[in-house]
Formats: sequence, structure tokens, C-alpha cells
Amino acid sequence: MRNSSSFFLIAMLAFLSVNAAKAQVGFKVGMNYASLSRDAGEATLGDYSEKSVVGLQAGLVLELGLGDVFAIQPELLYIQKGGKFQSVVDDNNKVISKVLYDYVEIPVLAKIKLGNTDGEGLGMYLIGGPFAGLALKGKGETQLTLLGVTTSDEFEVDYKDDTNREKRLDWGISFGAGINFGHLFIDARYNLGINNLLDDDANNNNDNGDYLRTRGIGLTAGLMF
Repeated sequence: MRNSSSFFLIAMLAFLSVNAAKAQVGFKVGMNYASLSRDAGEATLGDYSEKSVVGLQAGLVLELGLGDVFAIQPELLYIQKGGKFQSVVDDNNKVISKVLYDYVEIPVLAKIKLGNTDGEGLGMYLIGGPFAGLALKGKGETQLTLLGVTTSDEFEVDYKDDTNREKRLDWGISFGAGINFGHLFIDARYNLGINNLLDDDANNNNDNGDYLRTRGIGLTAGLMF
């Protein structure tokens, strides 16, 4: 927890710093095609599959230029993550569960700029780096169909409940690319969650226990000033 707190502090200081040679501030909004990777052993009925859900994302962008080609780009985002799980025997016997989480997330990304990316003309960029996010809340719905009869049960992820195994902190890496048209930009990236949300210790690969990790394909449009 101390390491994660240090990461947030460093990221916030970088986000608020404007002492780089070139600095641009902007905002963006778009969609996150989110999914969850989990231990398939939890499935107990029929064919198991993991599906994506559509979430929102929006936030602030700060580009700290370190030359004509390279920049550091911290961001402060609201982003929805989650996924859908299906265990299907047939149309009359199946379980479908969907969950959506609200996160505050801070990516700190390295940016390589190609072409004109300083507010004039056409350019593109490559981007990648770590992110850390903190879940504010989560909610979902489970639909159970037995012998053709479907019942639904809504639920909330209560992080204050001692019986809840899921952790608030998510961290991983993001990488992608974008195109800018003057001050307008379009950004596509893949978010790979590394932290096991069901694991209590820092080493997420030291056992064969259950796992739950976030995935997401983000598509956003924004404006830099």
C-alpha cells in the first residue's frame, strides 16, 4: 500500500507541474470497451465465456514536452471498467453476470510524436506507460435462467464489507497511438491490468489462487490548448 500511495503522489505532482519547456493542457472524452479476465474455474455451468461491456471515460490531459519528438503525458481520468461472464448450457439454462466499476485513474505515459503534433496540421503519436486506478464503487446484475424461467438479482461491490474479496487498487500498463488534426486529437489504447484484484499480497504471480484482472480498449477524442 505504501508503494501505491507513493505512485499516486508522484503522479499527482507530475500532473500539476508546469515547469517543462513545453506544456499543453487538454481534455478528452470517450468509451472504454472493458472486460475482465478471471479464473475460469469459477464457472460451474455449461460453456463459459467472457464478454466486453461499454463504459465511459473522460478526464484531463497534460503534455510536458521534452523536445520536438518526446513528451511525458500524465492524465487524470474517470473511467468505467468491468465485464460480462456467461455460463451457458442452452437458451433455457444459463447464467449471465455483468459488473461495472467506477475508477479514478492516473496514467503517466511516454509519448513519441511524429509529424506536426503541436497544434498545427496533421500528426500522429505513439504512447505508453503505467497507470494506477482506485475504484470508487461497483455494481452489477446476475441473470439466472433455469428451465426457461429467468430471475435477476442486482448487486453492489461494497469495499467496506470484510467478506468482499475484491480490492480497490488496480494498476497496469497502457499503450496505443493517436492522430491529431491541429488541436483536436483521436486516441486509441489498450489498458492491461496486471494487479490481481483478488490477491492480498504484492506478488501476483506467486500462487495458483483465483484471479481477476481488468482489460480495456479505450477510444477517445479530445482537445489540447
